Amino acid sequence: MEKNESTTKEILKFYFETGKKPTEAQFSEFLDSYWHKKESIPKEKIEGLENLSLDFDLLWSPASKKLSLTDAQGNVLSEISLQSLDNEGTDLRYNTATASLELYNADNELLDSIPVSDFVNNVGTQLALNSNILQLKDSKGNVLSNVMFAVSNIGGLQTALDAKAEKTVAINTVSPLQGGGNLSSDRTLSISQSNTNTSGYLSNTDWNTFNNKFDKPSMGANYLGRWNGSTFINSLLQDNGTSSGIGSNNYNNIIWSVDSSSKAALIAPRMTQAQRLAISLGTIQAGAIVYQTDGTAGYYLWNGSSWGTLGSNIATADLTNTQARTFTQNADFTWNTLGNAYFLKGLTDQTGNLTQYGKVLRIDPTTKQIAIGDSLEVAITIPDNLTVNSQTTNVNYTVNHVYPDPITPLPKNLIDLKNFMATIRNNQYIQLKDNDFVIQKVDELNRVSVINGTIFFNSVAADTVATQLSVNSNIVMPSDKNWVVVVSSSMSPHVNYWKGGQIGFARTSNSNGIQQPEIGVLKGDDDAFGFQGYGMYANKQISTKATIIYVKVGDVLSITVSYSDGTIYTANTDALTFLGDYRFVICQGHMWNVDLLPTFSNIRYYIEP
Repeated sequence: MEKNESTTKEILKFYFETGKKPTEAQFSEFLDSYWHKKESIPKEKIEGLENLSLDFDLLWSPASKKLSLTDAQGNVLSEISLQSLDNEGTDLRYNTATASLELYNADNELLDSIPVSDFVNNVGTQLALNSNILQLKDSKGNVLSNVMFAVSNIGGLQTALDAKAEKTVAINTVSPLQGGGNLSSDRTLSISQSNTNTSGYLSNTDWNTFNNKFDKPSMGANYLGRWNGSTFINSLLQDNGTSSGIGSNNYNNIIWSVDSSSKAALIAPRMTQAQRLAISLGTIQAGAIVYQTDGTAGYYLWNGSSWGTLGSNIATADLTNTQARTFTQNADFTWNTLGNAYFLKGLTDQTGNLTQYGKVLRIDPTTKQIAIGDSLEVAITIPDNLTVNSQTTNVNYTVNHVYPDPITPLPKNLIDLKNFMATIRNNQYIQLKDNDFVIQKVDELNRVSVINGTIFFNSVAADTVATQLSVNSNIVMPSDKNWVVVVSSSMSPHVNYWKGGQIGFARTSNSNGIQQPEIGVLKGDDDAFGFQGYGMYANKQISTKATIIYVKVGDVLSITVSYSDGTIYTANTDALTFLGDYRFVICQGHMWNVDLLPTFSNIRYYIEP
C-alpha cells in the first residue's frame, strides 16, 4: 500500500491545532502517512537493509564432527560439536517379517528394536470373509469391525442387478434349481422354467431338454457306470456291497472275483529274472506273484522270504491230500528221476488176489514206458510141483503143467523147464511195437491195422470175398535158445466168427508172404467161445478175456491160456527145434461182424541170453 509521503509532520500538526476542525481528507492524509501494525513494510522502505547479508550455510566436518554456521563470505558465525552423537540411532526402519520398529546407526548397525504390538493396539491388520460377513481383525485375531454383505445393504445394487438381468416379466417364485422329487430315492435334479419367454431363463423347450438330458442314467443293479461319450452305461465292474468283481460276483466271503466263460482272467506282471530278483519284498508281501519271461519261464510266488516257481518244483514242501483227487493226463507224461531212487510206500499187498487184482504194471526196457497187463497164476504138473516168481507179472505163481499127451522127453527136458521157470521172475521183457509187425495180404481191403502195438481186425461186407491175411512178427525167436512170448486177447473167439483165425508160430526165416502158424497153433472154440488146441476146450463167454503164454525150453513148448474168470488151461508139445527158428504169426480170414473179432495187445517177449 502506497503511503502519502508529501505531507510533512508540520502540516499534519497544523490540521489538528486547537480550535481547528480537520476535514475528512485531512484525516485520510494523516492515516496514510503511517504504517499499521498489521501491514507489511517493504524492505525498500527500510533504510540500510540492503547493506545486510542474509546468505548463511551449514557445514559438517566429519573429521572434527562439528556443525558450523557460515555467512556468504564463509565466515564462521557459530559452531556446535556433535562428537557426543557417535553410535546413536540415525535411521528408523520397519521390519515386516517381525512386525517391529528397528533403530540403526550411521554404520547400518541395529541398535534396538521394539514390536509394534507393544504400543499399537486395536489396529486392523487383516480382513476375513466369514460367510456373507467381512470382518476386520487386529494382529491377535480380535474382530474390530463387521460389514454385512447383502443386496439391501448396498445402495442401488438391486436396481443395477435388475438392469443386468434384463428381466421383462416375473418368473416363478420357486428356486431356479431345485430337487426333482425325492433326492434320497431317485437322485434327479430339475430346473424351473419361466412362465413366459424370459431372457436369461429356460424356455419351455429348453426346460424339457434339460430335465430329459440330466435324468438319472439307466443302469443295472450293482453295476458301476462307464461313460460312452454321451451317457452312462453298465461297465464290467459290479459291486453288491459285500463283494466286487468282473462278471458275476455273487460269491459268499469273496471280496474280489473275476467270472467269464470266454476270456482269461488275469495277467501277472511280466518281467525277466533279473527284474524279479531286483524287487525288494518282505514278509508282509507274502503271496505276491509275477511271470518270468526268460530262463525258467513261468509263474513265481513270493512266500515271505524267497521266490519259488509255481507248478515246476514241489520239493519245497511235503504234499498231503485231504480227500480223494484225480489227475487226468491229456498228453504224454514223463517222470525223470535222473538216476535217483523212486519209492512207492504203503501199497496193499495183493499177491494172492489175482482174481480182483489181475492187472500189473509193465515197463518197456527201451523207452521206459509204463503200461498195464494181465497177471497170471499158472498151474503145471510135472514130476514135482514148482513155484516160479515172474518179474514180468510181478507176482508169484505156482505152475502145475500136466502133460496130457507127453512127448518122449529125456529127464533133462523136465529139469531144464523147471530151472527156466524158476528164473522168469528176473526176466526183462520187450514190448513189440508197430514197426515190429508186417501185414501180408493179397487184396486191397482194409481189414487189419497195428496201432500202438495193438492188432485190430476190421470187418468187411458179408457178400465180399476176402482171402486170408497174416500179421507177421519181425522178431526171430531162435530155436537154440529158451524164450517166452506173451499176448493178451480182448475177448474169447468162436471158430464160426473168427473165420480163418489162428495164433502161433511159423517156421520161416523171413516175414514175407502170408504165413500160417505151424506150432503152438490156437484157434477159436467150435462149441462156445475161447481158444482151442492141444486138447484144450475152454467153453467161455465172448466177453471173457484171455492171456496166452508160450514158454519154449529146450525141445519143449509149453502153452498156457489164462482167462479173466480165473480159469487156466495148459498143454505142451514138441518144439520141433530141428526145423529152425520161429516167428510169431496171427492169421485172419473172412469176417463181416467186427464186434465178434478179438484184438491182440501187450505182445511181449524174452529171449534167454
